[in-house]
Amino acid sequence: MTLRGAQRTVGSITTSLVAAAISVVASLATGAAPVAAAPDPGPPPAYGQARDFAHVPSPGQPEGIAVDPTDGSVWTGSNRPNSSADVWHYDAAGRLLQTYSLIGHRPAEHGVNGITLDGDGRVYALDYSGARAVRIDPATGAQKAYATFADLPLCSAARGRPCEPGILDRQAWPNWATFAADGSMYVSDLNQATIWKVPAGGGAAQIWYQNPDFASIYSLNGMQFDARGRLVFVNTLSVSSLQTAGHGVVYRLPVTASGAPGRLDRVAITGLGDGLVIGRSGKIYLPISNPLDNSVTVVDPATGATLDALPPLPQRYLRSTPFSTPASAAFRGTSLIVTNHANFTPLPRLYELIEVGVGETGLPLNFPVGIA
Repeated sequence: MTLRGAQRTVGSITTSLVAAAISVVASLATGAAPVAAAPDPGPPPAYGQARDFAHVPSPGQPEGIAVDPTDGSVWTGSNRPNSSADVWHYDAAGRLLQTYSLIGHRPAEHGVNGITLDGDGRVYALDYSGARAVRIDPATGAQKAYATFADLPLCSAARGRPCEPGILDRQAWPNWATFAADGSMYVSDLNQATIWKVPAGGGAAQIWYQNPDFASIYSLNGMQFDARGRLVFVNTLSVSSLQTAGHGVVYRLPVTASGAPGRLDRVAITGLGDGLVIGRSGKIYLPISNPLDNSVTVVDPATGATLDALPPLPQRYLRSTPFSTPASAAFRGTSLIVTNHANFTPLPRLYELIEVGVGETGLPLNFPVGIA
């Protein structure tokens, strides 16, 4: 199994024009139709500045996001309750290319949550309905259930069976997915205080790590591997101690040589983090789902200090599309593409993807190739 790189280099306008001219000349010589030039998204916004990237159609409420490293196109989905679970594909300039409705989705309390990609161009969408990961092949439009996540009983009543370490018995809620270098997929469970591991090729997810400190009405959320191969993730709403109550908590877990989790390390106490991504500098970027905040918090992983909140306060509310519970983020060049989830203000005009300049590229993700 091999990997392809996670970063995309955007050529200059001059380079784009030359490439387009060469393409037209070559097509005229062969009699073929000219190949359309890749859309030019233009220069990225400056640090801390934001601009609208794309409007999200009905049913709206975007959550989960992934950027294709080869062409800069963007994938996101709808988490709108009691609606179709739609996945949208946008080109690098923010134009909607295709909509995929998840087959077998039953309208439920939630729709699509996390989205990730493999190195063969396939898309993995986490669906609350059926507690599953659905794989979409854009080349053919085919869909399949790639992984499923068990509804665990409470440990207080499990009698030795696999269980969830909480006080409320809730169904699985697969929320965020990230691939490891070996092709296995790690998935956070927002309900069951569990990190799942799906073997390369899919199937029934296995419990990888649990901790009663994660038990909450909003448990585990965004996650990514850092430069040392440690899984970094956020507990959205901690209730484990007086110090952390009402806050988000970022944790870090190494993966041992055997594949088991190592020693848990607390990185930072934050706002109510939803998604999580890591820059090449190691800085952690957290969209904050608290409706009184509506920002992307920047965290220093070495000290746990909050370094910044983006964009600046006035711009969050006075811009063309005000920030409203940003949920998920993904790097594209030196920007973050952020889903304006609008969970508490469900107005169609707020359902946007917003680009925020952060002045650095993202730490490369794993895009495994050849997954069955």
